[in-house]
Amino acid sequence: MRRSKTMSRPLGFSLVEVMVALIIICVGLLGIAKLQALMLSNAGASRMRSLAALEASSIAATMHADRDYWAVSPPTSTTIDDTVANEGITSSDTTLETSPDCSFGGADAPCTWVKLAAYDLQTWKTDMFSTLQGSTSKILCRTNVGVVSCTVTISWQEHTGVANTQEALNTFQSQTYQLVVNP
Repeated sequence: MRRSKTMSRPLGFSLVEVMVALIIICVGLLGIAKLQALMLSNAGASRMRSLAALEASSIAATMHADRDYWAVSPPTSTTIDDTVANEGITSSDTTLETSPDCSFGGADAPCTWVKLAAYDLQTWKTDMFSTLQGSTSKILCRTNVGVVSCTVTISWQEHTGVANTQEALNTFQSQTYQLVVNP
């Protein structure tokens, strides 16, 4: 009886096969890391948009609360800018003070609806700019057939994430949120 001489192949993987598998796994993990970074960037952008919507809703609720001012004699234009340090509220209504002096329950003159509206606007400005730093807002009111309609516009710069190298890196886009309010 003759035995055939066959070379037996060793069991297991060769070093080349292991290296190819590791390269494929590393490329896949790098892709997952890039997607995670893009998701975090988009989550930040969504956060800013949600905060802008909440701030616009906040001033809308304030305008409803100060209806005596906003529905009767609103300014035609009110700009609130945080791009310059300590810049206040610029309004077409000169009676709308930026820092009203109201004494609740004191001997001083009571607050008028103009002072309350100015106080609420100043408080909103402070809250908004601590939330959306570097933003600008504009409240534009128009009266049409006896109905006052105000448009609240909030603008800010937003960092955009990139998915591939064809898109520009470290870009900022100007974002705007508008809300129409009938006080």
